[in-house]
Amino acid sequence: MSVDAPELPFRELVDAAPDGVIVCDQTGLIVLVNAEAERMFGYSRDELVGQRIETLVPDRARAQHSHHVSGYTGTPRLRPMGIGMQLTGRRKDGSQLPVEISLAPIETSRGLLVTAGIRDVTERRRLERENRRATAYLVSAVDSVHDAFALFDERDRVMMVNSAARQLFGATFEGGIVGLPFQELLDKSLRAGVFDLSNETREALLQRWLAYHQDPEGTLEVRTGTGRYLRVIEQRTAEHGTVSTIADVTDDVLRAEELRASRETAEAASAAKSEFLSSMSHELRTPLNAILGFAQLLERDRKQPLSERQLERLGHVLRGGEHLLRLIDDVLDLSRIEAGRIMVSPEPVDVRSVIEEVITTLEPMAGRAGIAIQRGELPEVPRVVADRTRLAQILMNFGSNAIKYGKHGGHVQFTLAAPAPGIVRITVIDDGIGIPVDKRDKVFEPFQRAGQETGPIEGTGIGLTITKRLAELMRGRVGFTSEVDRGSAFWVEMPIHRRATHDVAPTKPAPTTSPLAIGELRHKVVYIEDNPSNIAFMQDLIEDLPSVQLFTAPTAEIGLELVRAHLPQVVIMDINLPGMNGFDAAQRLREWPETKHIPVIGLSAAALLKDTSRAKDAGFYRYLTKPVKVAELTRVLEELLVGVKA
Repeated sequence: MSVDAPELPFRELVDAAPDGVIVCDQTGLIVLVNAEAERMFGYSRDELVGQRIETLVPDRARAQHSHHVSGYTGTPRLRPMGIGMQLTGRRKDGSQLPVEISLAPIETSRGLLVTAGIRDVTERRRLERENRRATAYLVSAVDSVHDAFALFDERDRVMMVNSAARQLFGATFEGGIVGLPFQELLDKSLRAGVFDLSNETREALLQRWLAYHQDPEGTLEVRTGTGRYLRVIEQRTAEHGTVSTIADVTDDVLRAEELRASRETAEAASAAKSEFLSSMSHELRTPLNAILGFAQLLERDRKQPLSERQLERLGHVLRGGEHLLRLIDDVLDLSRIEAGRIMVSPEPVDVRSVIEEVITTLEPMAGRAGIAIQRGELPEVPRVVADRTRLAQILMNFGSNAIKYGKHGGHVQFTLAAPAPGIVRITVIDDGIGIPVDKRDKVFEPFQRAGQETGPIEGTGIGLTITKRLAELMRGRVGFTSEVDRGSAFWVEMPIHRRATHDVAPTKPAPTTSPLAIGELRHKVVYIEDNPSNIAFMQDLIEDLPSVQLFTAPTAEIGLELVRAHLPQVVIMDINLPGMNGFDAAQRLREWPETKHIPVIGLSAAALLKDTSRAKDAGFYRYLTKPVKVAELTRVLEELLVGVKA
């Protein structure tokens, strides 16, 4: 470019330029300055024109600048100034600013002029510093992540990895990882043995990982050659790249395996415990059936009534046997509750009738202990939502404990109250020995007996544990207060039934004489049982029912022949028989046209919930457990043979 004078006709254009413009002659004297240069350096145009360009150069660079000017004017061309250097300008006030400068020669009639386009890059340098700082933080943060991290660009090449990724992959490469395509990175790692290939081939794992990488969904599970478990999670970025994280989940996997093994061990132990309890229950109930069965028959014997002295001694036998049976039932109840296999059937229950029922049951026990049972405040209250049988069991536990731990000549009192809206509280109060302070927090724990573990009072210490858990199953709660040598008060609270009514269904009195004891022989019953004592007991029981003819068989095979030969009205079937068991025998009876209508009563010492459920599913008319309650079995026979409903 050439011009004839330093006063350029296009000054307005130069002043409008966004960058500073300074024109110097070949000696370095300033001949033109635009408005942006004035603003940038803080000088007026008049102050700069005629001055050397070094005026705008920091002191440290002035000595060398004249050499740069000479060098440029010797070979003038369009180029940036100070390539690769951080250039700085000096303002009028002595402060400095970062600049970028482009140089352009201009040929004029007065000689060579040099135009410098100057840009203030202060803001850009600030942004660059912040960007570098942010990038450094990001790199540091990614590098501090415990999991391996890798970022791939849109061409699937490695852009960034952290230390964990370099440690996982880097040992297999002579050079760096950054820049490698994903497939090459993975293939080299597989060939170098980074990952376990004991369960699949290298090619299979390569293809499985590539398929996941191309369409990442969920996670990818792999193992290292040293046996570590890794979980790969990949996600796409907005720029079509891929973020990959590889977490070492070995501890989690091992912990899960330990938990699984522990759970299997616990389940096996629970199953073994249940099997043991079932077996022990059966083994204990079988002899108890004979003991309590014959004791009941002796007590009811009308042909040869026992003397008062004999009845008193027989009472001890019955009470001892019943106590042993209660202990067995308690252990089974606790086992069922702990296993979550006990069922409750909530219904509207009249609390006062349950209390009367419990008091009636407990009065003989209280009389033997010399303790009076009292009816305290028993106001009319709404019905509660509860399982009637289980609520009675709770009150029986409270009442029997109050009697056992009471004092001769003392009393046990039942009271009713409504301490809060929607709640009914039943309390059993005694004036017995009380509970020591240091034992109270363990009262509802299993096998705790408030310091009486080695005393003369009978019990297992699990009755209150069962009571608490039964109450909670029915959405109720239990509690107590106690004072040593003054007595205790145990209570249970149950929710009120919303449509409560005080009407109590009248109970049907039990007949004093069985209708089966009247009339001539007209009913046939087959009893299949392998235990001689139990057969003898059943024969003695049926002897008191002259309208019933009993046929017995020691095995299911013989029993089935008896049934087909005599076609009885009822079959009583033991379950655990030698050879064919009771379930299979009952199935046979249902398959034959001539016997399928005959009701079968199951009778067994197996008393767990699963046994009862299995019997129900197998189609038994009723399932009774040993020891047999004579009255219960008699009622079922009456129902089936003469249509008397209990």
